[in-house]
Amino acid sequence: MLKLHDFCNRALTRAVCTWAGVPLNEAEVATRTAQLTALFQDAGALGPKHWRARLARHRLEKWAARLIQQVRDGELQPTQESALHIIATWRDLDGELLTPRVAAVELLNVLRPTVAVSVFIVQAAHALHRHPEWRRKLKDDEGQLEPFVQEVRRLYPFFPAVTARVKSAFEWRGYHFPEGCRVLLDLYGTNTDPRSWDAPLEFRPDRFRDRAENPYDFIPQGGGDHYTNHRCPGEWIAISQMKAFCRYLVNEIDYDVPDQNLKLDTGQLPPLPKTRFTLRNIKRRNGS
Repeated sequence: MLKLHDFCNRALTRAVCTWAGVPLNEAEVATRTAQLTALFQDAGALGPKHWRARLARHRLEKWAARLIQQVRDGELQPTQESALHIIATWRDLDGELLTPRVAAVELLNVLRPTVAVSVFIVQAAHALHRHPEWRRKLKDDEGQLEPFVQEVRRLYPFFPAVTARVKSAFEWRGYHFPEGCRVLLDLYGTNTDPRSWDAPLEFRPDRFRDRAENPYDFIPQGGGDHYTNHRCPGEWIAISQMKAFCRYLVNEIDYDVPDQNLKLDTGQLPPLPKTRFTLRNIKRRNGS
């Protein structure tokens, strides 16, 4: 038996650390995986889970700051193209190195969101199970992959909303937003708004085949422009990760989904099945 979410968290932690030039011995994998996962799995929780996420962030920032300093001191020598080296040696417009804490946060801003895509991967597996006809479609036509993962991102919420405070008072469409007011952007509501989407609660990947891009009605990872607004700059990477895992699930392995409660647990953020989507009898197509 394998809990897909837990497996993906570990696999993505190993992969992103290798790619970023971050040393990670096998004894550390479980600890760093749990800490990185807590940053997105428990950050929206109340009580002990929330404090666990804050503690995980504190410990990760100390760890990342040590790595930054070790690169600067010559104790670590990652490749010049690696994220760790680039962040550790980056200089601002005044020619100054980033402070160790700022550099640590920037490094975590590479590691954390890469691991967080495990949520979308589990949701994609959930969609394949709920809509098995799409397994055949994805096998037969590589071009169906992107519409499929985009529909998963539209219909399966990661965080349903984001909040912010108004920095400067303004008027918009007859509404006054005073300085300091807390506002909420409804990500899920926007992605399922019937004014923008036909049959918005139905799983229809084909809607993305010839759809014109709109930065304001499809906002699973923030809205607006990637370069000037608060839209995740790693959105393309998330899509690529999802496509790679969908190819693997559809083309490379066979598996069974045992009886389990696959209802998404909306009492937590991000919403996942309480079983973390359990698989069994997993076999490679070559029989191993």
